[in-house]
Amino acid sequence: MRRHRNGKKSVFIRNKAFRNRQHPIAMSALVLSAALLLSSVAEAINPELADAEAPPLTVLEPVTADVGVEQQPDQVAARIARKANSKPMGKESATFVMDAVTGQELFNDNGGTNLIPASSAKIPTAAGVLLATGGQSRITTKVTRSGGTLYLVGGGDPLLSSRKPPAGSNVPDYPKLTSMKALARDTAAAIETESDSELKLKFDDSLFSGPDWGPDWPQYYRTSGIVAPVSALIVDDAQLAPQGSKVAQPAQVAADRFAQLLKQRGVTVGKVDRGRSPQDAAEIASVESVPMHAVVAQTLSTSDNDTAEMLFRLAGIGAGYEGSFAGGSRAVREALGSVGIATDGARFEDGSGLSRLNKVSPKILSEIMRRAVTRQDGLWPVASGLAVGGATGTLKFRFDDVTTERAAGWARGKTGTLNYVGSLSGFVQSESGRVLVYSSIANEADSSFDASAKIDEIVTELADCGCPGKGR
Repeated sequence: MRRHRNGKKSVFIRNKAFRNRQHPIAMSALVLSAALLLSSVAEAINPELADAEAPPLTVLEPVTADVGVEQQPDQVAARIARKANSKPMGKESATFVMDAVTGQELFNDNGGTNLIPASSAKIPTAAGVLLATGGQSRITTKVTRSGGTLYLVGGGDPLLSSRKPPAGSNVPDYPKLTSMKALARDTAAAIETESDSELKLKFDDSLFSGPDWGPDWPQYYRTSGIVAPVSALIVDDAQLAPQGSKVAQPAQVAADRFAQLLKQRGVTVGKVDRGRSPQDAAEIASVESVPMHAVVAQTLSTSDNDTAEMLFRLAGIGAGYEGSFAGGSRAVREALGSVGIATDGARFEDGSGLSRLNKVSPKILSEIMRRAVTRQDGLWPVASGLAVGGATGTLKFRFDDVTTERAAGWARGKTGTLNYVGSLSGFVQSESGRVLVYSSIANEADSSFDASAKIDEIVTELADCGCPGKGR
């Protein structure tokens, strides 16, 4: 099940060049393990989060102006310009690099051009929901009762789960899933003294509205397990079996599963169907998700499409709009504008980046990332949630060849891949110790794989950069 994500894993130092790399930050704090490689953003940026729910994934020390030597734009360009304009990058491409602290533009090759971002679109989605709801908010799934009818009310929790990982699987335990079994247990306890022989069960997925399928998503996205129809009530990743196809009616399947769990607790329910919980219904049980910052980290690190689409709608609701494609789009645009990020010409058509109608520029993505890395506007979870090159998430098997392995462990990023599209947006610490924010998007590429490989080379050059100073 894709939702059991990245766990605590040592990041091994695999080559001499990497081992000998010198930075102003103590090397012992950088290379021993994922926990020691770089300090936890969750703790460093917000000490209150240094608890059992703090992310095990770690990132750079809090970025400050006195860390590292400022880079020179001409030297940065000398390293990456040719790669940014090479054939693998396709007919339309754009790359933008900036200093994380000062905001100085270090490289701009069509960086303001809005292109198809693929899953890099999850970055503005994450920013939108954080700004609309806050990093400490939680998502509630509840059961209400009115007379002889129970209502399972979805709150948009993508982590609701009813089963354990398969025996023997090497499944990390972060973030903690929301237990439907606990919800069934508490529901049964609330009604165990009742004399009802049979109750009705209805599921309420009315929190979200509008179309449940993207305007240009092909149907094979569901049958191949890429994304489910968007619903405020799903369980077990909207899959009947781990890694299987997505179900066509996630809320119905979730309610059927809940009915099974109730039966195991001695509570028999009749036919399960859809129905809205009355306003005067009494809440008898509920479960809450982990904090929003952990949900955001999950979708960014693993590029979880279902989670992203649900967060998109929660952003819409949090901003006072509908929980729909339109509401999420409006919320994201307004959220970015509220922190000074211009979105002229950008299009946010879905939350996952599956739509080819999305259009976002590398500059927008870099501006979000810069605020995240410098802990502005409550956006730090966007930085802490990024995959680590060569180690975790969607970057686990990248930055692992002789051309790019020097950036393994140093580069963090959100990947993006569609047919003929490749993108990567994140941050990396340069050889001189400076933190650089970057975003590169390739459209109309002959091969999305080759485009992604070339972008990895660009990021490796940034990691190698001593600019000024001598690189290797």
